Amino acid sequence: MNAARRGKLWVSALLALVLVIAACTGDDDTATDAAPAPAAPAPAEPAPQPEPVPQPEPAEEPEPAQEPEPAAEPEPAEEPEPVAEPEPAEEPVTGGVIGFAYGFENVPIYQNVLAPALAEAERLGFEIIEGSAMGDCEAQFADIENMIASGVDAIVVLSMCPGGYDAQFAAAQAAGIAVVTYLWDHPDADGRILLADEIPGTIIADRAIEWIDNEYQGAPEDFSWLVHGCPPAPPGIQMRTSIPIERITAHTGIEPVETFCALDPISSLDVTLETLQVDPGINMVIGITESSALGSYAAFEQTDGFDTGNVFIAGVDGELPAIELIADGGGTGGMYTMSAALDLEAVGFAVVRVSQAAITGDEANSTFQTRHVPITIDDVDTAQAWFDRVFSAYTG
Repeated sequence: MNAARRGKLWVSALLALVLVIAACTGDDDTATDAAPAPAAPAPAEPAPQPEPVPQPEPAEEPEPAQEPEPAAEPEPAEEPEPVAEPEPAEEPVTGGVIGFAYGFENVPIYQNVLAPALAEAERLGFEIIEGSAMGDCEAQFADIENMIASGVDAIVVLSMCPGGYDAQFAAAQAAGIAVVTYLWDHPDADGRILLADEIPGTIIADRAIEWIDNEYQGAPEDFSWLVHGCPPAPPGIQMRTSIPIERITAHTGIEPVETFCALDPISSLDVTLETLQVDPGINMVIGITESSALGSYAAFEQTDGFDTGNVFIAGVDGELPAIELIADGGGTGGMYTMSAALDLEAVGFAVVRVSQAAITGDEANSTFQTRHVPITIDDVDTAQAWFDRVFSAYTG
């Protein structure tokens, strides 16, 4: 509509301009008759409205993409064939014959070691052949030679013969027989059952000095004591008595009466009775073995006129009768005061187990080492527990 109005205004302005021009021309004298005015142009047609730009067709909605086909599940891998279990390693060879050349078969402790050794031998399929030296050095050599001749698989030897055994060991090993040392060492041994022998000497010296200072009931100068030593024994065994001798002598200024290798209870009984006849004032006895101490205990019991409450007796290795006495408070008058004891069941087991290791070349198990522990009347409950654990299975 605005465009039409503008067109009409434009035509009107044009007509007005023509009239003005014509008027100006009529006033001129020389002018000819004016030509007729041109006809007014027809009013302009209104400009056509532009065609509306057609709106673009809306783009077709793209067809929804097809969902991808789910990937096929992979075929499950085949279960591998089960791997066969490895065959268990073969057990070390068991069974065989062990010769036990203990040497002191007449000493009660031998049975305390032999009983668990026989039990362990049966469990592992071994047989034990015993010696019968009964404290005789040449008889022990003969035992070893007989064991070699019989073709045993191992020989266990306690050293009772000073300076010996080299020839016997060489003969055994030449015959393919393993040799095990019991309570000592030898450079050619295939197995070893060892002790820390300074331990019992120290244990006994400590307790003996404590007894002298706190329980001895006499004048210091009247103190008298007896030691059952054995100079031919291996150096380690000798420390059982050499340490107490040195320390107690230094503490009291009094040297002991010494006997010679009274290792079994009968020899110790006899020598103690003889000593008491000469010196009835003995207050202390220390034995290199438990049997030595037990023999002296029997001697005191058989002797009249003693103040048994003023006697200290100590032994080494912890034989069954000694542990029984200690568990009972030390026996008569509390005389049997202490033992530097071994776990004799474990030692008996070691006779077989170390022999087995020596036979099979099992170096990791070819040495067994144990130590003594104090069992005293100061703690009878511990003494009873020790008795129950170490001996009860072998006492019926």
